[in-house]
Amino acid sequence: MRILVVRKLILLGLAFLAVQNVFAEGNKPKLVVGIVVSHFYPEWLDMYGDKLSENGLKRLVQQGLRVNANYNYMYTQTGVDHASIYTGMLPAEHGIVSRAWHDRLRRKRQFATNSDRYTEIGEQQADSIKSLAPDYLQTMSLGSAMKMNNPMSRVYSVAMNGDEAVLSGGSSADMAIWFSEKTGKWVSSTYYQPVLPDWLRAYNTWVESDHFVNKGWMMLSDEDKSAARIRLRNHFYYDIARAKREYNTYRVLKATPYGNTLVRVLAEKLIDAERLGEDNDPDLLAVNFSCLDYMYRDFAIDSEEEKDMLIRLDMDVAELLRKLDAKVGKGNYTVFMTFSETRELMPEDLRKIKVNSDYFSIFRAVALLKSYLALIYGPGDWIADYDQGQIYLNRGLIEERKLEVKEVQDKVADFMIEFEGVAKVMTAYSLIHTSFPDGMNRLVQNSFSHKRSGDVLFCIHPTWVSELKEMEDTYFRHSKRSIVPLYLYGAGVKPGIKEDAMMSDLLPTLCKILGIRTPYTAHGKPMQ
Repeated sequence: MRILVVRKLILLGLAFLAVQNVFAEGNKPKLVVGIVVSHFYPEWLDMYGDKLSENGLKRLVQQGLRVNANYNYMYTQTGVDHASIYTGMLPAEHGIVSRAWHDRLRRKRQFATNSDRYTEIGEQQADSIKSLAPDYLQTMSLGSAMKMNNPMSRVYSVAMNGDEAVLSGGSSADMAIWFSEKTGKWVSSTYYQPVLPDWLRAYNTWVESDHFVNKGWMMLSDEDKSAARIRLRNHFYYDIARAKREYNTYRVLKATPYGNTLVRVLAEKLIDAERLGEDNDPDLLAVNFSCLDYMYRDFAIDSEEEKDMLIRLDMDVAELLRKLDAKVGKGNYTVFMTFSETRELMPEDLRKIKVNSDYFSIFRAVALLKSYLALIYGPGDWIADYDQGQIYLNRGLIEERKLEVKEVQDKVADFMIEFEGVAKVMTAYSLIHTSFPDGMNRLVQNSFSHKRSGDVLFCIHPTWVSELKEMEDTYFRHSKRSIVPLYLYGAGVKPGIKEDAMMSDLLPTLCKILGIRTPYTAHGKPMQ
């Protein structure tokens, strides 16, 4: 009797698996494509909607699911947002609290993806060049969940910037690929593989970025006209080749729409070469468009340059979707698109409508803070490091002078709050010892890491903007806009509008669509 019962259970289990397999073939995607656009101004979709085609951004907006997704932390920032999107966690949990932070143990600045353990791989690169790796990412990501469920799944990410490629791919990626400002070619890290794959080495033999450098940037509608006529009509033209010669770097391409096009073309090459989405083992491709990150300080939101960028981005999205239709097939892939560190209105924009706005300079503020601390506690380097939202104290000096860290934190907080433009200041002590249920305090706490965040964190007023200054070849930027549109389209997605959700809900939603278990680190819930 017991044998018969066991046989029946086995048969029922096989029948259940058969139903599951049928469901997977008909409803589950073979490829998930994530599109993250940095420094996008979501209102552009309404401002210039009539300029967009039906096959690009409109296709995702009108035929997919729209969600107003809340990052749920104070400052959104390149890299931080990518880690949050793909892990379903907050910065306090995944550990990427900023583009860089002060490593108190080593007493130096640590960039989020810099690694001394791996070297860069790519054309004409020396073995001694240190590269990037997701060493400081503390949680699993979507790619990790997919590989844990099916080791045959493949995970790739592409971007102009290394931070975006590494953090969107996550710790389990087969390869993250990014643009070399030195050579104009595509590179990666020995974290993933010892050498570039053959197809990418062959692709690198022809430097496609040179084509765009020599082409120059003008309005799309003027590309068939001469530069002289463009200048007469007061349209723009930028001589990229001249800029490259002057600065001796391919970085100049990052401030043009061609940066997005280069990423899109590489993504299409990767889909073909790695045969993504061709079998029943679901794959992941993270695509990052970031040229706006280098443009927004130079052009107003309604400038011809920004409009041209949007139209070209729309064309790139349309081409990528067309590639997915042809290669993977409609109904066989799922796409999500969202935005990191969204563009803000600048003081120049706000003053036009008589809104009080200005720039806040952390650099000038810290200079005064150093003088203040020297007057109170005596001469010394009291500030170990700082960026636009955090101040790190020299704890060694504090201990040497037999002071309490909390006391010095409070002195700094009291000083910083007096600056016009500063809206809120919180100390690490208060964030560690107090649980804030909601409001601005909670958003700051969600961004705070006991080990990596500063001793004092501050927020500026909503209409003020942090003044940018280059520090060690890096711009530390952030956005105060935490709620951004999120669009899902394709297999397993029911079109419609969902007003409110957390960005952390994206990962469990995709896991549900894929039919896989959500990583233990995720705490969000499916959106549908």
